[in-house]
Amino acid sequence: MTKSKVGLTKTIEYEGRVLSYSLFVNRRLKHLYITIDPNQGVIVKSPFSAIDKIENLLLQKASWIFAKLHAARERTDIARLVETEGKVLYLGEPILLSSLQTPERFYKEKTPPLVNRLVEEWSFLMSVKPAKVSFRQAKKRWGSCSHRNELSFNLSLAQLPLECIAYIVVHELAHITHKHHQKAFWDCVASFMPDYKNQEITLKKFSPSLI
Repeated sequence: MTKSKVGLTKTIEYEGRVLSYSLFVNRRLKHLYITIDPNQGVIVKSPFSAIDKIENLLLQKASWIFAKLHAARERTDIARLVETEGKVLYLGEPILLSSLQTPERFYKEKTPPLVNRLVEEWSFLMSVKPAKVSFRQAKKRWGSCSHRNELSFNLSLAQLPLECIAYIVVHELAHITHKHHQKAFWDCVASFMPDYKNQEITLKKFSPSLI
């Protein structure tokens, strides 16, 4: 039997604050993993079931955990916005969703033409050319560049402010020349978008996932 505890909910106290977490024990794991979910909270996956050991590790990471929880709860979640207000985000602002549309259909209609136009404009300015541009739904990534210089963008990109979308386009186009995140890559990004760090801060307020 590989699992001895499944979905056990526990609480600990750290500097006067209560930290709740859900524990999943799986003997097949090699390490303990802590993930932060805006809806489910703190999830701990552990290869061992010793509560004292687990909670000592959580206390060591408590400041980081509370910071991540705060950031996750501040993040604008499309699914929550649709459910509570019947709205979606478009270019950083909430707008009413048509009764005939789903979020998936809305972003499938809005994102590709917007991003394709930005790719065309920035490709010219940066003197690079992607081999292909495609779109898909993704839970964690805004975009990617393959070793073949094929760019893939998240269909939910149209939810972001225009400056953030442009930054993601510049970021992926820069990977055509620099297949890494070393200094030369960031120098390239900064040469075309000096305020890119501000865009990265703004991005943390949004979730790539439609769910």
